[in-house]
Amino acid sequence: MTSKTTELFLEIKPQAASRVRVTRFGSYHTKNYTEFREQCWFMLNKLKAKYPANDSCYGIKLEFIMKKPQKPANKYPIMDLDNLEKAILDALIHCQLFMIDDVQVIKLSSTKRYQRSGEPFGIRLKVTEYSEEEMLQMLT
Repeated sequence: MTSKTTELFLEIKPQAASRVRVTRFGSYHTKNYTEFREQCWFMLNKLKAKYPANDSCYGIKLEFIMKKPQKPANKYPIMDLDNLEKAILDALIHCQLFMIDDVQVIKLSSTKRYQRSGEPFGIRLKVTEYSEEEMLQMLT
């Protein structure tokens, strides 16, 4: 068996995972992150039947295409790449899409950039499910 690759595009404004805020009344995430999670879960749950979770190993390539401000303060988007990765990996796990847990990810690469002229912003995912043979070659 050889690896199987699936490509998805989520037309949703990328949002970095926020730290949990703790108060004397309880804990919560920021409003932006909470809204992102709900939108993301809604989109991913529609794909659950087509890409159910299993115990294979995965390689994931992520491209975060950020909405470009009219006058960007920086040449690059300012959200931390590792927090962007965490947000989408957590969403995949929550929706039980492809994998049961993110410990199954043995290869991860990601980029972030501003959208190009006429291009929609969003998250491009390329998920590769490795065969047992490929996994053993990569891990030994």
